[in-house]
Amino acid sequence: MKNSHWLGLLALSAMFIFVTCRSQNQHAQIGGTVFIGVTGDFDSFNELNAADSEALQVIQYMLFMSLTTLDENLHFAPQLAESWEFSPGDTLLTYHLRKDVLWTDGAPTTADDVLFTYQLAINPNAAYPAASRFDQTGKAEILDDYTIRFHFKQPYPDALFDTQMPILPKHILEKIPPEKIADCEFNRLPVGNGPFQLAEWQANQRLTFAANARHALGRPRLDRVVFQIIPDEAVLLTNLMTGAIDIAAGLSPLSFKQVASQAKLQARRYPGRNFAFIAWNLKRPLFTRRVRQALTHAINKQEIIDTLLEGFAQPAVGPLLPFVWAYDSTLQDFPFDPEMANRLLEKEGWKDSDGDGILNRQGEKFEFTLCTNADNQLRKDVVVMVQAQLKKIGVAVKVELLEWNLLLEQVFTRKDFDALISAWDADFTANPAALWHSGAVENGYNFVSYRHARVDELLEKGRAIVDRRMAEPLWHEFQKIIVEDCPYTFLFVPERLAAVNQRVQGVKMDVRSHLANIHEWWISSQKRE
Repeated sequence: MKNSHWLGLLALSAMFIFVTCRSQNQHAQIGGTVFIGVTGDFDSFNELNAADSEALQVIQYMLFMSLTTLDENLHFAPQLAESWEFSPGDTLLTYHLRKDVLWTDGAPTTADDVLFTYQLAINPNAAYPAASRFDQTGKAEILDDYTIRFHFKQPYPDALFDTQMPILPKHILEKIPPEKIADCEFNRLPVGNGPFQLAEWQANQRLTFAANARHALGRPRLDRVVFQIIPDEAVLLTNLMTGAIDIAAGLSPLSFKQVASQAKLQARRYPGRNFAFIAWNLKRPLFTRRVRQALTHAINKQEIIDTLLEGFAQPAVGPLLPFVWAYDSTLQDFPFDPEMANRLLEKEGWKDSDGDGILNRQGEKFEFTLCTNADNQLRKDVVVMVQAQLKKIGVAVKVELLEWNLLLEQVFTRKDFDALISAWDADFTANPAALWHSGAVENGYNFVSYRHARVDELLEKGRAIVDRRMAEPLWHEFQKIIVEDCPYTFLFVPERLAAVNQRVQGVKMDVRSHLANIHEWWISSQKRE
């Protein structure tokens, strides 16, 4: 009886496993297309010059492989490199690459590509805005076709982070002069080695990505991913509701609440890692340090959060976010204080001498233009609210809404702007030199032209200290200087609000990205319409 009892349990277990696996196989279909709605077109699919946040996510998670990646616990995991080790003293980092990684044109990915990417990234003529990630690297050398070693000037804590950038194909780009990389055809017709490849790009309409059947880590389950460009969020929401698109990330709180009531849609709320800000062009004589402080005092960021984000955000205080180890939790924010703002402006000579409600000085009215990208409804709303808040202290703000590529040209290339509302995606490590170092004014993201000798020194020293406890005081001082100088007015850190159609399965969205596991997404046959 005991034997037949165990045999019966074994048979039931086997049947359960069979039925479960069969059920999973039925649901986890290979094939199909997922449609993702975005509000603006992409700029480039080359890590060296892409500035658009969505494009950078596609580069990292769809088109290219990096040496390592971060798993959902934010631990380093193998990707292009199958293993790595530090040599004694931690000044040498050796990567051992997979030998089965192919570019989409069939050429193998080797250590030559890694070395080429590194050398191109540090070449000043390529103008890679994040070149400072390699400021602690002395050199890189190839040991064999699938082994590369980085030599660091000294041990430092972020070596794995800084060598993590997506690798580019040498055989495609080596014939292009570095100074022409930003304008080369590759940026819109990339040859990658990730789970997907770009199949079609219809400017300002849609982009189609096809599965890379030869991807080293396995073919993605989807056949295609289509990014549908829908500048108007109301239209995007309608497409989401009707099933014309499956996924939308970065929804406004109002749209998110509408999505939450739809049975066919999953509302996703997860931590964000970008911070919104107003950037003041320091080349404009108007924006002195005291004026920037006054304007910051006059902006009620909590009102913006409560009104426009309906509480789905936290106030941003400074240049590092709380998940970064060097973040200073004692950092004091500029309080909302219109009276203090008026006192500071009066010290600069600004008064409403003619009684028209606008401050003036020596016949000049206090007015400036605040710009942002026209395809982002939240930023457009923030601009209007900031305009109203500053009007209360006698500051006239003109609003300028620009198409994304025009905004990039005007702000980042020509630096022809007064003030800008935008946002940055924060990294997981303490390396803000690309935003704040004086060397990044010409070749970086320091488009406000902020220069501070002590900040440069702190950025360089902080990155060079291995012991984080010893480095923390330097990073804390850096944050205090930035907050007090107000080259930015830090606004808020929004939560990420997204919607996913029920037919799309396996979607994980977390602080890394909404695309972090796109190679695992699949469409349930039972949920097709």
